[in-house]
Amino acid sequence: MKHIPFKSLYSAEHGWLQSHFHFSFAEYYDKDNMHFGVLRVMNDDIIQAHSGFATHPHRDMEIITYVIHGELTHEDSMGNKETLGRGSMQYLSAGTGITHSEYNEGDDVVHLIQLWILPKEEGLSPRYGSKIFTKEDRHNKWLHIIAPEGASQVTPIYQDANIYVTELDMGKTLTCGLTSDRQVYLKVMEGDININGTEYREGDAGEIEGEDLTVLALNDAHILLVEMSREPL
Repeated sequence: MKHIPFKSLYSAEHGWLQSHFHFSFAEYYDKDNMHFGVLRVMNDDIIQAHSGFATHPHRDMEIITYVIHGELTHEDSMGNKETLGRGSMQYLSAGTGITHSEYNEGDDVVHLIQLWILPKEEGLSPRYGSKIFTKEDRHNKWLHIIAPEGASQVTPIYQDANIYVTELDMGKTLTCGLTSDRQVYLKVMEGDININGTEYREGDAGEIEGEDLTVLALNDAHILLVEMSREPL
C-alpha cells in the first residue's frame, strides 16, 4: 500500500480554479507519475463562483466527474445540459470527439473530483450519462457508481474498472476484498480515515494492490474508490 499525502500533490492556482493533480496533467509532467493502471487523471478541483471551464474538446477518454460540494452545470455538443449537486456523478465517453463546458453558475464554490480512465479501444461513439444520488444511497455502505460495459443497474464505461463512493459516520468501518489481480486507487474527499492501520487525512490518496482493505472513519468521511485490473497497459 502506498500512501499519498494531499500536500504532496502538484498544486495549480488560476484564480478562478484551484487544482491538485494526482497524475501528470497540463503543465505538470512527471514521467514516473503518468497513471495508476487505467486511471490516467484524477484532479481535485475547486471552481470559484460564476466561473468555469469554457467549451473544450475531448476524444478517446472515459471522463467521470463527482461533485463534492456546490452545483456544476454541464453542457455538450450532443445537446445535453444539466446541473448536478453534491453526491451526483456525470459520465462522458469522448470517443471519436465531443466538446463540452463545465461551469459554476452559483454563488458558492464547487468542489469536485474529475477522473479520466483510458478506454479499452479508440474510435468509439461518444455518449453521456449522469446519476443523482442521495446521501442514504451511500451512507455507511459502498455505492457502485461506475462499472464495466455490460453491468446492469450501474453506469457503464468502456474499461474493466469500477468506482464506488461512501459517506461513513465516525467510528464506522467498511471492507473491500481484492484478489491478486486487482488494485485500488482510493481518495479521501472529506474527513479522516484509517486504512489497514495507516491514517489518511482529508485529500490524501492511496494505491493498494492485491490486498484486502479495512476502512475506519476517524470522523465523518466521504471516500471515492477506483477498482481495476492490475494488468499492465
